[in-house]
Amino acid sequence: MSDVATNAPVAASARALESAAPGADDPPAPLACIVRYYGGQARRDDRGWSLVLPSATIPYDDGRQKTLLERFEHPDVKDVFELRYATGPIAPISDADYDPGRIRIDELFFATYGANAREVERSLVTVKVGGKWFAVHKKIREPLERVGKRIDEAMKRDPSLAKFFESPGGTFNWRKIAGSDELSMHAWAIAIDLDTKRASYWRNAPQNPIVWKNAYPQAIVDAFEAEGFVWGGRWYHYDTMHFEYRPELLDASCYPQRVTAGS
Repeated sequence: MSDVATNAPVAASARALESAAPGADDPPAPLACIVRYYGGQARRDDRGWSLVLPSATIPYDDGRQKTLLERFEHPDVKDVFELRYATGPIAPISDADYDPGRIRIDELFFATYGANAREVERSLVTVKVGGKWFAVHKKIREPLERVGKRIDEAMKRDPSLAKFFESPGGTFNWRKIAGSDELSMHAWAIAIDLDTKRASYWRNAPQNPIVWKNAYPQAIVDAFEAEGFVWGGRWYHYDTMHFEYRPELLDASCYPQRVTAGS
């Protein structure tokens, strides 16, 4: 199993691979990307391509027409990349189906980071970000250290950013997502919650429809996204203090190739 933290920075990976179209015998881009970042094997048989992991074999495309809930509950590899995670200027999210990254294959994270709380806990290291120490999985130490350097530089330009690290919500916690039977990304110690006092969370402000809100600044979001962390403020079901290490979602080469007229 490859060590996720040893991958080149996300932006460099995207530039190197974005223009490389897969050949007839190559796995689809999303499947090749999962193998590159997490390990496992891409295998093709008479049923099509699959991701082979130690504990499971996941089809690239199971061929089923699924509702959003069914994609959450029974994802194939293609489902993970159904929604393209968008970076850039912070903007409100109004599309009720737009939660990029929420559809995921848990077997990947069990195989990469640990199958139970004890395994994950044995892999914890501490990294300083924004003047605070965070206990995270050792496989994300390097990208998080790079985030820390970016935050330090941003704080030199704007000292007011320090307040967003005053009361961190934490990192490792082997638990389920609130209101769900699904494990939180905190269970694998690859998610970080920053200052709770300045956070906005959709469950704490129930409205129908949900009205997106956020107080976190662009500089902090940019620092994390540049090193492979997605932000909960990019979701309709927003969680603005939350960042999780998902480099595959920030790599343009991981998404299905778009077919243009005349190609």
